[in-house]
Amino acid sequence: MFPQSPASRRAADLASPQHLQAIAQSHARCAALGLDEAAVPELNRASAARLHEARERHRRLHEQATPVMELLFDQIASSHSMVALTDPNGGILSSLGDDSFLERAQQVALSPGVNWSEPGKGTNAVGTALFTEAPTLVHGDEHFLRAHRFLTCSAAPIFDHAGRVMGVLDVSGDQRSYHPHTLALVDLSARMIENQCFVDRFRSGLRLHFHAEPACIGTVREGLLAVDPDGAILGANRSALAQLGLSIGALRMLGLEGLLGLGVGALADHGRQHGDTPLTLRPVLGPAAGAPLHMRAVFQWPAFWSAAGVVSRATLAPADLPTGLGRAPDAMPTSAPAPATLEALETDAIRRAVAAAGGNVSLAARQLGVARNTVYRRLRAAGPG
Repeated sequence: MFPQSPASRRAADLASPQHLQAIAQSHARCAALGLDEAAVPELNRASAARLHEARERHRRLHEQATPVMELLFDQIASSHSMVALTDPNGGILSSLGDDSFLERAQQVALSPGVNWSEPGKGTNAVGTALFTEAPTLVHGDEHFLRAHRFLTCSAAPIFDHAGRVMGVLDVSGDQRSYHPHTLALVDLSARMIENQCFVDRFRSGLRLHFHAEPACIGTVREGLLAVDPDGAILGANRSALAQLGLSIGALRMLGLEGLLGLGVGALADHGRQHGDTPLTLRPVLGPAAGAPLHMRAVFQWPAFWSAAGVVSRATLAPADLPTGLGRAPDAMPTSAPAPATLEALETDAIRRAVAAAGGNVSLAARQLGVARNTVYRRLRAAGPG
């Protein structure tokens, strides 16, 4: 069989039942809102001050997305297209693109400071992706407003660690520049941004990187879980949710032990003995129960994990520790008796952190990277000491 031509693939993409249904439903929403297909698009832009405020409010997203946007644009250079990043409401935060297309894009306000949600701009990839929370292609005449029908747009939502949409990544261009692989490329780039934001947010703590295929650990396809010292699951990326077949709410209810049948201490023991070598675990609950997952635990919890003795020396240097909040195990005085259990070590670390913070439990909790209630609970359970 001969491979499909780009025109044939485009026809197949645009004729799929799922695509046709998504466009029809969007048009119905626009009609219900009272939008007029012949209306001239609003060109109102946010002021420079408001745009700056929006970028500051979404700084982590903007910073992590910028290099990915540049890489994405390199892949579509000379295609009469542009790359745009929006906030969770559809407001464009930044864009870059082909000079030959940007001037035309300005005519329909496809530029920073302009909102592209469905209520204002009708059916379009950004607005429709925000509504459906799914990668979306809107091509040519599928745009609700006639003024936008010279465009082809591919957009993918960007999700945070709690499964909430924090923005949209979009590639828009002249409809004649359509390529069947653009939407997949945009979605892949969105996942790269998600993973980078995830790692940045949980840089200090315990992260689990996993996949059914060991070679996929460390790639955009890996699952990511963030875990607190008590084994509570703080967040997950899209790949983790898909592999485990569970929602973020279900994961939070299960916790680490409920999901995998082992606690933080067991992962720490593996790390001490085998470094960052992946271990094979099988979920005990959920659709993926019993299926092997190759998992690498990354401990980077300054002071808390160091004092608890559960971080390998290769992953935490003495310079990483805040002043007065503990030292790496090999820097501890040899005369100091070591607590006998992991729980005792953790309690000892909490007590020293509270003492170093002058008794300020809130400050100690922030420096340890744990909830204030965790500190109170551990100290009450341990009693006077």
